Amino acid sequence: MDDQSANSKALVARMIEALNDRVIEGQEAYWHRDMHWYGPAGIGTKPSLETFQNEHQRPFLHAFPDKKAVDEIRIAEGSYVASSGYVEATHLGEWLGIPPTGRRVRVRYMDFWRVEGDKLKENWVLIDILDFMQQVGIDPFELIRKKLAEVAEGRG
Repeated sequence: MDDQSANSKALVARMIEALNDRVIEGQEAYWHRDMHWYGPAGIGTKPSLETFQNEHQRPFLHAFPDKKAVDEIRIAEGSYVASSGYVEATHLGEWLGIPPTGRRVRVRYMDFWRVEGDKLKENWVLIDILDFMQQVGIDPFELIRKKLAEVAEGRG
């Protein structure tokens, strides 16, 4: 692995370790202040570190205070890093409008980062929200079927 790839991968590893320790303050050590985080539907794009922290990181840690991210694979090529894994946690707070269930969950994700200089500049994230919903007892496909039926009957 070349030096740039190794440095990019190490930066992501340090950031993930800090987040596993629930460290939000001080994230400037890893992220550009004008970073961009591109999340899935329901969470959306966060155009700055402050917005990312306030609209995603803090709500996520509130919902899953015992969370632990486990990367199954992490690879780097130059200024890009990719990982796939899951968060193991207990659903103890509201997340995406879903009230706490107390259930243990495994939330799968894929992350793609771009490093600029010595900081993370962009992050594209896929989170398996549908699987999370099923783990906490919500059938998203049944909700969709019901809504489609209402629309078809002119009630939606």
